[in-house]
Amino acid sequence: MRWLNWLFPLLLGGCSATAPQYSYKMYLGPVRPASELCTLQLGDAGGARIDERVVHRHDWIEVQLLPGKHTIKWGTEFLVSVMIEPTGFMSRGCEATVVLEPGHVYTLRADRTTADIRGSIRFYFWIYDETMRRLVAGKRKP
Repeated sequence: MRWLNWLFPLLLGGCSATAPQYSYKMYLGPVRPASELCTLQLGDAGGARIDERVVHRHDWIEVQLLPGKHTIKWGTEFLVSVMIEPTGFMSRGCEATVVLEPGHVYTLRADRTTADIRGSIRFYFWIYDETMRRLVAGKRKP
């Protein structure tokens, strides 16, 4: 029973631990302070192409990049009825060119409507500036 004295806290600690947050440094040179960088969270995106570099959600949670104009292409898989798509999944994506500001945190977002009577689904993709609480690209689901 003595082994429970040290095992129980370990088990509890393991249950409350959060997954590590991996950030990709997408610029050359030494590490810079957050106030000089833009943070792009992958959010709903399964992956993204930022300018000429590709990042995947299974590797990175967010990307640290220099401020300025960037072309971002992102996409995700949506669960759908097998009546719409036999696999039960639909992949969609979007592309936007935006000017990102230093010290700001941005999130890639995606959503969809449910299928209407004809099986039609609308997809929405947008980039949200978490710092200023505003839409910077795309169209948000109404």
